[in-house]
Amino acid sequence: MGQGRLGIIGCPVLEDEIVYLLTSDRDLKDVFVVEDDNSEKLIQKLRAKGVPIVPIKEGDIAGLPNGAGRSVLVWMKSMGLHEDPGELGREVSRTVMALDGHCSVILLFYGLCGNAFKDMDRLLEPVRTPVVILRDEEGRIVDDCIAVPLGGTDGYLRLLKRYAGVFYMTPAWADNWRTLFNKMEITRGTEMGDLDMLRMIFEMTGYNRVLMIDTGLGDREVLRTRTHEFAQEFGFRELELEPGFVSTAVSDAAYQRCIELMEHGKKGRGEEGPKSVPSS
Repeated sequence: MGQGRLGIIGCPVLEDEIVYLLTSDRDLKDVFVVEDDNSEKLIQKLRAKGVPIVPIKEGDIAGLPNGAGRSVLVWMKSMGLHEDPGELGREVSRTVMALDGHCSVILLFYGLCGNAFKDMDRLLEPVRTPVVILRDEEGRIVDDCIAVPLGGTDGYLRLLKRYAGVFYMTPAWADNWRTLFNKMEITRGTEMGDLDMLRMIFEMTGYNRVLMIDTGLGDREVLRTRTHEFAQEFGFRELELEPGFVSTAVSDAAYQRCIELMEHGKKGRGEEGPKSVPSS
């Protein structure tokens, strides 16, 4: 059993994957969550699954006790950071440095996200703690939150070939689609809830279908309801992804790598990860 504390820095769009991992870890002793607006839904979902949560503030991190066994500290960041990939990279880097020395390993629950993490070495240059980011089986950082449940780059390309010109809707995207659209660069300057700009863009680009991607995680009823709501709003035809596309392999591999590092340790400031990490 891995000893020490795993720090997870994540985006709410991937909170279902985080809930899945933490509820699957039978050796987990304590779960600390930085409590703010960004972690509200995560805390609700973990508690609904029976996971005992210890809510903390940012200022509490340095004083957390080092108990026996494996613990996790989760710090969710704002979805709005995706408006500016550079700012996203800087904010996550700042958060990594705040956890540096207080965790055994740090897991970034992100993909490239508009190349926000393309230059990880530079972003994490001062960090001593091993850092893991979501990668596919070839060792490539996954593109974004859609690529995560598809197993990475190859799975994403397979989906793009099968469903070109279609809007993709995962459970977390469906649950937050209005908020996410209002955080996008193309809607900057418009009033909250004003979707006319998006409606015009969809019409110009010929988008008229939405694909529901049931990852097997999260609330499936919410996925269906919110996807239908989206389709009604924009006049889209609803499609449902057939079996055989989704997988938890990316999340499993990253978490397993973190446990391996907690068990065996690693020298150096960052962790690039091996070419292939077996899924649990």
